[in-house]
Amino acid sequence: MRPSSPSLSKVLVRIFLITIATMLIYQVHAVNEPDPIRERLYELGYPDEGFIFTNNTIRWSDGHITLLEGDYIEDYPITATQAYNILRNYLAEYNQKLKKYDMEIKPDPKSLAEKKEGNNIYWIFEVYIHSGSSKFFAGLAYVNRKTGAVSIKGLLD
Repeated sequence: MRPSSPSLSKVLVRIFLITIATMLIYQVHAVNEPDPIRERLYELGYPDEGFIFTNNTIRWSDGHITLLEGDYIEDYPITATQAYNILRNYLAEYNQKLKKYDMEIKPDPKSLAEKKEGNNIYWIFEVYIHSGSSKFFAGLAYVNRKTGAVSIKGLLD
């Protein structure tokens, strides 16, 4: 005697359950995936939430800073995530031109750093040219923390 084959409804229910389980596993993984910019901010001394006040400087959890000098208050409102997105938008025009060569210029969020030059304070990202599975260092991108202006020092100068 041959074993009976499952009914169509049982097969559809099993497929539905497998699909739901796969989607739930994906959602759990996507939610628990660490944000490299937030991790880097923590490494740079920014709090997970709220703010820290040291040396007349308020460091906010999103990465913006406020400097206090007597009665003078100066705010640098560009957050780390905003700087990353500003830079990606800035590079979009280059990437449109490089698309036909199967290349793309991307900032590395894990390379986030900060630097003061003169009266300006910058977010700095390493920038790489990606081609297939290879990537090549292209320089450093500076995003002004007050104005959002971008300058790149390296191959794109």
